[in-house]
Amino acid sequence: MNVTPMNSLAQVYDREFRVRGLREQGWGRGLMAVAVLIWLWLGYLLVFPFSIDGHRGAIECKSRAFHETGYLRESYRVDEGNSCDGARDWGPITAGLLLSLPFAIGGAGLFVSGTSTVRTAAYAADIARLNNEE
Repeated sequence: MNVTPMNSLAQVYDREFRVRGLREQGWGRGLMAVAVLIWLWLGYLLVFPFSIDGHRGAIECKSRAFHETGYLRESYRVDEGNSCDGARDWGPITAGLLLSLPFAIGGAGLFVSGTSTVRTAAYAADIARLNNEE
Protein backbone atom coordinates (compact mmCIF):
# COMPACT_ATOMS: atom_id res chain seq x y z
CA MET A 1 0.00 0.00 0.00
CA ASN A 2 1.42 3.34 -1.10
CA VAL A 3 0.43 5.97 1.49
CA THR A 4 1.67 9.49 0.96
CA PRO A 5 0.59 11.79 3.75
CA MET A 6 -0.60 15.25 2.90
CA ASN A 7 2.06 17.89 3.58
CA SER A 8 1.34 20.60 6.13
CA LEU A 9 0.75 23.34 3.55
CA ALA A 10 -1.87 21.20 1.79
CA GLN A 11 -3.51 20.41 5.13
CA VAL A 12 -3.72 24.11 6.00
CA TYR A 13 -5.19 24.91 2.57
CA ASP A 14 -7.71 22.06 2.87
CA ARG A 15 -8.77 23.18 6.34
CA GLU A 16 -9.15 26.82 5.21
CA PHE A 17 -11.12 25.69 2.15
CA ARG A 18 -13.56 23.78 4.36
CA VAL A 19 -13.81 26.62 6.90
CA ARG A 20 -14.55 29.10 4.12
CA GLY A 21 -17.33 26.82 2.85
CA LEU A 22 -18.82 26.43 6.32
CA ARG A 23 -18.65 30.20 6.84
CA GLU A 24 -20.49 30.77 3.56
CA GLN A 25 -23.14 28.26 4.63
CA GLY A 26 -23.56 30.12 7.92
CA TRP A 27 -23.94 33.50 6.22
CA GLY A 28 -26.41 31.96 3.79
CA ARG A 29 -28.48 30.55 6.62
CA GLY A 30 -28.43 33.91 8.38
CA LEU A 31 -29.54 35.88 5.34
CA MET A 32 -32.29 33.38 4.58
CA ALA A 33 -33.42 33.62 8.22
CA VAL A 34 -33.75 37.41 7.83
CA ALA A 35 -35.87 36.89 4.71
CA VAL A 36 -38.05 34.33 6.51
CA LEU A 37 -38.57 36.72 9.44
CA ILE A 38 -39.68 39.44 7.03
CA TRP A 39 -42.05 36.98 5.32
CA LEU A 40 -43.51 35.92 8.67
CA TRP A 41 -44.11 39.55 9.62
CA LEU A 42 -45.80 40.24 6.27
CA GLY A 43 -47.92 37.12 6.70
CA TYR A 44 -48.95 38.35 10.14
CA LEU A 45 -49.94 41.72 8.67
CA LEU A 46 -52.03 40.05 5.98
CA VAL A 47 -53.72 37.27 7.95
CA PHE A 48 -54.54 38.55 11.44
CA PRO A 49 -57.25 41.08 12.33
CA PHE A 50 -56.17 44.30 14.03
CA SER A 51 -57.52 47.42 15.66
CA ILE A 52 -56.66 51.06 15.16
CA ASP A 53 -57.31 54.10 17.31
CA GLY A 54 -59.87 56.38 15.72
CA HIS A 55 -61.24 59.71 16.89
CA ARG A 56 -64.30 57.87 18.27
CA GLY A 57 -62.35 55.04 19.92
CA ALA A 58 -60.81 51.80 18.77
CA ILE A 59 -61.86 50.49 15.36
CA GLU A 60 -61.77 46.74 14.80
CA CYS A 61 -60.57 45.72 11.33
CA LYS A 62 -60.62 42.32 9.69
CA SER A 63 -57.52 40.90 8.09
CA ARG A 64 -56.62 41.84 4.55
CA ALA A 65 -56.63 38.19 3.50
CA PHE A 66 -60.03 37.21 5.00
CA HIS A 67 -62.17 40.35 4.77
CA GLU A 68 -64.84 39.18 2.34
CA THR A 69 -68.19 39.00 4.08
CA GLY A 70 -70.69 38.73 1.26
CA TYR A 71 -71.13 36.98 -2.01
CA LEU A 72 -70.16 40.11 -4.00
CA ARG A 73 -66.53 40.03 -2.78
CA GLU A 74 -66.04 43.75 -2.54
CA SER A 75 -62.66 45.36 -2.11
CA TYR A 76 -61.05 45.71 1.31
CA ARG A 77 -61.74 49.45 1.32
CA VAL A 78 -65.46 48.88 0.63
CA ASP A 79 -65.73 46.10 3.25
CA GLU A 80 -63.69 47.70 6.03
CA GLY A 81 -63.51 51.42 5.28
CA ASN A 82 -60.79 53.95 4.56
CA SER A 83 -59.29 53.86 8.06
CA CYS A 84 -58.59 50.14 7.99
CA ASP A 85 -57.41 50.29 4.39
CA GLY A 86 -54.98 53.07 5.23
CA ALA A 87 -53.61 51.24 8.27
CA ARG A 88 -52.69 48.15 6.24
CA ASP A 89 -51.87 49.71 2.89
CA TRP A 90 -50.36 47.52 0.16
CA GLY A 91 -47.40 49.88 -0.32
CA PRO A 92 -45.43 49.00 2.85
CA ILE A 93 -46.34 45.32 2.50
CA THR A 94 -45.02 45.24 -1.06
CA ALA A 95 -41.93 47.19 -0.01
CA GLY A 96 -41.27 44.61 2.72
CA LEU A 97 -41.56 41.81 0.19
CA LEU A 98 -39.14 43.58 -2.16
CA LEU A 99 -36.77 44.22 0.75
CA SER A 100 -36.70 40.51 1.58
CA LEU A 101 -35.75 39.38 -1.93
CA PRO A 102 -32.03 40.35 -1.80
CA PHE A 103 -31.71 38.58 1.54
CA ALA A 104 -33.36 35.43 0.17
CA ILE A 105 -31.43 35.39 -3.11
CA GLY A 106 -28.08 36.24 -1.53
CA GLY A 107 -28.63 33.74 1.28
CA ALA A 108 -29.55 30.96 -1.10
CA GLY A 109 -26.52 31.72 -3.27
CA LEU A 110 -24.13 31.74 -0.32
CA PHE A 111 -25.61 28.58 1.13
CA VAL A 112 -25.35 26.72 -2.19
CA SER A 113 -21.81 27.96 -2.74
CA GLY A 114 -20.74 26.94 0.77
CA THR A 115 -22.37 23.55 0.47
CA SER A 116 -20.67 22.85 -2.85
CA THR A 117 -17.32 23.95 -1.36
CA VAL A 118 -17.66 21.57 1.59
CA ARG A 119 -18.79 18.72 -0.65
CA THR A 120 -15.94 19.35 -3.08
CA ALA A 121 -13.43 19.18 -0.23
CA ALA A 122 -14.97 15.93 0.99
CA TYR A 123 -14.91 14.52 -2.54
CA ALA A 124 -11.24 15.44 -3.02
CA ALA A 125 -10.35 13.84 0.31
CA ASP A 126 -12.22 10.65 -0.62
CA ILE A 127 -10.48 10.47 -4.02
CA ALA A 128 -7.09 10.99 -2.39
CA ARG A 129 -7.87 8.26 0.17
CA LEU A 130 -9.00 5.83 -2.54
CA ASN A 131 -5.89 6.53 -4.63
CA ASN A 132 -3.69 5.85 -1.61
CA GLU A 133 -5.37 2.48 -0.96
CA GLU A 134 -4.33 1.08 -4.35
